[in-house]
Amino acid sequence: MAHPRIIALATANPVAQFSQEELLTISPYTDERRRGFFLHSGIERRHLYLDKTSFRPTETTDELNARYREGSIEIGCKAIRRALELAACSAQEIDFLATTSCTGRLCPGLDAYFVREFRMKEGIQRVHVGDMGCASAMIALQQAHNYLIAFPGHRALIVSAEICSSTYYLDDSLETAVANAIFADGAAAAILASEGPGIEVLGHMSLVRPEYLGLMGFTYPNGRPRILLSKEIRGIATSMIKTLTEGILARYHLKQEEIRFWVLHSAGRGVLERAQRAMRLSDDDLAFSRGVLRQYGNMSSATALFVLNEVVKSGQASPGDLGLMIALGPGFCAEGALLRW
Repeated sequence: MAHPRIIALATANPVAQFSQEELLTISPYTDERRRGFFLHSGIERRHLYLDKTSFRPTETTDELNARYREGSIEIGCKAIRRALELAACSAQEIDFLATTSCTGRLCPGLDAYFVREFRMKEGIQRVHVGDMGCASAMIALQQAHNYLIAFPGHRALIVSAEICSSTYYLDDSLETAVANAIFADGAAAAILASEGPGIEVLGHMSLVRPEYLGLMGFTYPNGRPRILLSKEIRGIATSMIKTLTEGILARYHLKQEEIRFWVLHSAGRGVLERAQRAMRLSDDDLAFSRGVLRQYGNMSSATALFVLNEVVKSGQASPGDLGLMIALGPGFCAEGALLRW
């Protein structure tokens, strides 16, 4: 049986990009510790769905919601359009659509807007992954993989669209300052098929640790989203990445040295540094993850697909090369996929 494969992958961002120094000028942070979260984050710039000339961090909840709606649809459509062009297929050929977003709420959801915009078929099957945070694209990839196993010959589309800038929150907490320093806006789209050239998705594995449920997610004081981001996450995330990697390698009878590409979610500088030490990875192994963090920041669910896209664009992969793709999310979870070029 042929493995489902990614036949096209594309990304999109808002036009406006900001250096960390620029963002500090419109933030309320004046103390060295909070400023350090921006300046020592491993991030040089971020794309945000904001108007550089008029933005002030005083938006109402209604204004945040409106900006999320407009931005997520806009950049999501850009990513879809580019992916369809790369796959040389029409939107009417898509049989299954999985959308992911955790930075806002829409009803009807993003999927409905994309179906209308691209005039997709009336019988298209859809699923939205909404509250699995940065791991959401991996869950969508699982669902697309499972769909294509059940319906060979069909095509599936994954779209991750995040407007993290619609979730900023200003208070005295260090964790909100960290969140404001690293999260960014972006969208990614991947088209999968059960045949043709592409990156094979050999299988998936999940690791869920509900004892850490309270360490990451959102709270909603007065209805406004506020990121929950415990400082304990870095250590726990590292342990879970290592455990998940060992599980995938054991399941497929592989050694770590056989993994050519490490497609790790660019969660933050500290998480990547700890994962590198714990798993004895080289700087080259994490070059793509660090590159995405540096140039884009953490775009929540879209980020892992951005990292994979950088691998593809590099042209370094050869037929038969293996890749391990891992993202983390609230719950607390680690989600992984084994890939083959």
